[in-house]
Amino acid sequence: MALGDYIKTIYVNGAAPGISAERLNRNEDKTAELDTAVAAHISDSIYQAAGGTATAITLTIGETLVNGFPITFIASANNNAAATTINSKPLYKPNTTITPVLIAGKAYTVWYSSSGNCFFIKASAEGDVVAANVLAGKTFSNDNDTGLTGTMPNNGAVSKSLPINGSYTIPEGYHNGSGKVSQSITSKAAATYNPSTSTQTIAAGQYLSGAQTIAAVTGTTTADKVDSGYTFSSASGINLTGTSTKKRWAYADVWLGSHNVAPPFTVTGLGFKPSTILVLCETTINSDAYQITSEYSTGIYQSVATLARYKSVTYGDSYTSYQAIIPTWSVGAGTFSFSAGSYGFTSVKYWAFE
Repeated sequence: MALGDYIKTIYVNGAAPGISAERLNRNEDKTAELDTAVAAHISDSIYQAAGGTATAITLTIGETLVNGFPITFIASANNNAAATTINSKPLYKPNTTITPVLIAGKAYTVWYSSSGNCFFIKASAEGDVVAANVLAGKTFSNDNDTGLTGTMPNNGAVSKSLPINGSYTIPEGYHNGSGKVSQSITSKAAATYNPSTSTQTIAAGQYLSGAQTIAAVTGTTTADKVDSGYTFSSASGINLTGTSTKKRWAYADVWLGSHNVAPPFTVTGLGFKPSTILVLCETTINSDAYQITSEYSTGIYQSVATLARYKSVTYGDSYTSYQAIIPTWSVGAGTFSFSAGSYGFTSVKYWAFE
């Protein structure tokens, strides 16, 4: 006989009730049984404190488990989403095999599934959002709990000016879309640099908005046209070394003035040390014009200079005279000097050979 299944007494107007002691006793037994069932149901409906451990929970269940049977409890410890059982039966999120998060002190309602022989937690909210996904100070709910508070920082509008090749780590959190990352760099337009004898530098710390062109070295000189040991650059290459062994020479016709210039006569900047020198000098003595000729050769330690008159106010142009003079020579790298006694010169022609 089912719970609360009483034997009904039928009453008829004007007739004595057909009540027997058996019926009264049976109905009283059913009343007591019903009181016990109600007490058990009330007990199962109260949020009882969970026993056992965080992941092996024990609950007092006064009724027989049937499909959909609910039970409520207050978690005694955090399970940290680890596999959890209630009275040895697994606990899952609704229609999954995922263990829910239980937090100590929180009240939960679960229901029994006879097909899975497990408990499912009653869904109070859904979602996988966590505190870090919600703006700080704002509340939200997810699969695990309700009334949670977000922790995402509110950065507002963040702006940053970067140096050249600099970087900026964007902070975690919310940005309102008004911030910006910018750069302020000096720019340099296209330019061409021609070869120079001095260093040309493209300054650092600027943005090259146009091509920077280094012009090629030009020129037709080749190594065989440059004296051996000297370096040069041309279309043939950069910093090449000459291979020519040709001897160099120099000539000049130097006018010194209408009056004699005191000796010595000095030449510089030849580019080589002469081994042979010829000079033809003009000088004036008592209004007469004279020529002095001399030759210098390496290895000849003393040469003779000849003083010859070729114009004479007193004797006429046809009258000549000659005189030998011991000259003085000084020869060095790229230079030489010459004197013939104390005679000064009005002009000098020279031929110098390497």
